[in-house]
Amino acid sequence: MGIPVSGASGYLSAGLAILLSLFPISTTSATTPTTTRDGGMCRSKSLLLEPRAFELHSCAWCYQYAARSDSIRAHPTQPYLYVINNRTSLPSDTAVLVPDVTNASDVKRVCSTVPSAICERWQECCHAARRCCQRQLQAGHRVNGTCARTWDGWSCWDDTPAGTVEYVTCPTFFRYPVLSSYGKKTCLENGTWFSRYLPGANGSQGRFVEWTDYTTCIDKKQMMTSLYLALGCNACSIVFLIPSLLIFLLYRSLRRQHRIRLHINFFGALLLSNIMSILWDVVVTHDRITSDANDSVPVMNANGVDCKLLAFLRLYFKSTTYVWMFCEGFYLHRLISNAFRPPKSLVFLYASGWGVPLVCSVLYVILRVIYANDGCWAKSFGNLEWIIYTPNLLCLFVNLFFLCNILRVLLTQLQTHPNEPSNFRRALKATFVLIPLFGAQLFVTVYRLPAGQPGGAEYEQFTAFVTNSQGFFVALIFCFFNGEISRKMCRRHSREDIQFVSVRSHRADETHVREAEHIACGDRDVTRQHVRHQRAQP
Repeated sequence: MGIPVSGASGYLSAGLAILLSLFPISTTSATTPTTTRDGGMCRSKSLLLEPRAFELHSCAWCYQYAARSDSIRAHPTQPYLYVINNRTSLPSDTAVLVPDVTNASDVKRVCSTVPSAICERWQECCHAARRCCQRQLQAGHRVNGTCARTWDGWSCWDDTPAGTVEYVTCPTFFRYPVLSSYGKKTCLENGTWFSRYLPGANGSQGRFVEWTDYTTCIDKKQMMTSLYLALGCNACSIVFLIPSLLIFLLYRSLRRQHRIRLHINFFGALLLSNIMSILWDVVVTHDRITSDANDSVPVMNANGVDCKLLAFLRLYFKSTTYVWMFCEGFYLHRLISNAFRPPKSLVFLYASGWGVPLVCSVLYVILRVIYANDGCWAKSFGNLEWIIYTPNLLCLFVNLFFLCNILRVLLTQLQTHPNEPSNFRRALKATFVLIPLFGAQLFVTVYRLPAGQPGGAEYEQFTAFVTNSQGFFVALIFCFFNGEISRKMCRRHSREDIQFVSVRSHRADETHVREAEHIACGDRDVTRQHVRHQRAQP
């Protein structure tokens, strides 16, 4: 058996001798089995292997698919990785790597040759292969004439009737997985898996290999579409939130109101969250998608301090938006349910809005540093993610209760005027207006379509739109479309224009100035009084 390794033939021979003595490889071809039982063997690609040899062989190919390295390759039939040209941190005399995911020292050696993110995906693939072997062994007898159960390097396939197409959900350890899609494998009429011709390297003879269609599982274009959609929504929200905050702060009569003070804090949290999301998408997400084309190490894999700081700020400010939504709902609910008596102090709400997310975020970061301090904290932390999810979801559910109770109070009050349908319409309108302020629209983002369901890509894009456009809608509804704020702005500009004209005409009557600005800004009561006054003139 010729192995293309230069300068380490002694080490290679010793390594091969040990491996082949420990893990003998069955030479049975799995493409033409006639028996109904494989005698405790597991199938990897086109080989039937002993379970232990299967684990190492499949894990070696997991490395080759994940790392795509020119220096270290999986042997086509033997259970190890061989070093072709050592350009890694391994010792120069290293010829063979044992891809044993159950051995900590072997894992450390293999992972020293790739970034941490690839190492994690390699280990996920290895564990999936081990589960597949157990699944094959537990499946029992196989019916003659069916395509054999197998591990194809990414996914596990059961015995499949001839002339059918089998589907599995896309593996999570792909580089750009479309989890809402699926891979498919075709079982031909003769009971064998569909194969494609693979040309040989360096002029050697090619061969046919079993092939699985994963083209729908890796969709870089879809990922870029979702990324640009999120960037656009965040940018649009920022464009509307900044002038809204300036308007609130410009008018002293507005910023004295408790309701507007809460708006200022909520809008500020949304603004900061949108900014952090844009920075994350540009610096980390876009870099991760395009790093292959640029032949560079992704920022996420570099795992620098600046990237972790950005991850913390993004996480913290996103959490503040949920708590400030709760503060808005709490204030309005108390205002309506307590006969329009607002709380005298907002200190508790200020402390909650900025303090509670800080405590949860700091606790989360401490645990990440201890247990999973890699990948720029972008990969899921498992059940510990609930440190962030729990308070956010709690805020949404409490706000949903507030919204329903406010609607109940409004409908109860309408019973005193049952013959006025306009009041009912106004109550419904007021309730719908509160949806973006209370975050009720975010409930559609809690549920995710199961992998493989049609419409998954569109749903992900819809989720990105709903999540990142909240600032745009609340700025429109509670600032630019707010009647009180519009009248104040109109009066300010009208007063300046009227005073300029009055100075030039030497008529600075304050009463006429106020009356004119009310009429110009559409104050109906003042306009009616002015009309009656004009009619009363002789």
